[in-house]
Amino acid sequence: METLAERLRSVMSDKGVTQQKLADAIGITQQSVNKIVTGETRQPKNILEIAKFLDVSPEWLKSGTGEEPKENNKGLNLYQSEPDDDHTHRIDLYDYHLAAGHGLINADYPDTISSIWFTQEGMGKIVGRTHTDGICIFKVPTDSMEPTISAKDLVFIDTNIRSYIGEGIYAFRLNGEDYIKRLQRTPSGIMYALSDNQKYRDIEITEELFDTAEIIGKFIRVVPINPRDL
Repeated sequence: METLAERLRSVMSDKGVTQQKLADAIGITQQSVNKIVTGETRQPKNILEIAKFLDVSPEWLKSGTGEEPKENNKGLNLYQSEPDDDHTHRIDLYDYHLAAGHGLINADYPDTISSIWFTQEGMGKIVGRTHTDGICIFKVPTDSMEPTISAKDLVFIDTNIRSYIGEGIYAFRLNGEDYIKRLQRTPSGIMYALSDNQKYRDIEITEELFDTAEIIGKFIRVVPINPRDL
């Protein structure tokens, strides 16, 4: 890592620290942090505050010399089935058979199958979030969202998102049935519920009908060995 920006990005990724979290911690804007991590700002005035918050040597962060960051979590699993002093972030896996194909009628109160406990680093690297509030895990039962989401993939869903906030993959309830679809709204107000697998037909939903839909949440990541953003 030859530049300050590269070292900063590496440490932030390892510790699961977002640009906004770093900005809030040292009292600057997220835009200012972004300029540092992209290399636009090469000599930030608050290098000492950044280093202190990230618990790294200011000299190493600035020039790459001096004491390198400690690998406190070396060999530590990023997640496991039981909590301990390191694994403190819980996300539940629910028995909620959301259908990515034609929709399956569901119970209103799905059962918890199991829970997964993440380290702070695991939250950043695997979940892509710094907190677990509103985050759940579901299993996708069909192949209609392939190749983006494969059948039986576990997916993280953010249930804090209860309305359409732009194109993406959502879980929603319509006419008593639950769906996983890529939602896309046209300028005329028509909503399209799209399947990434071309074997499945797209669904056109009028604005009036979509007003009756209940957004269950928005999918943020698949949970295979190599997590990928959605």
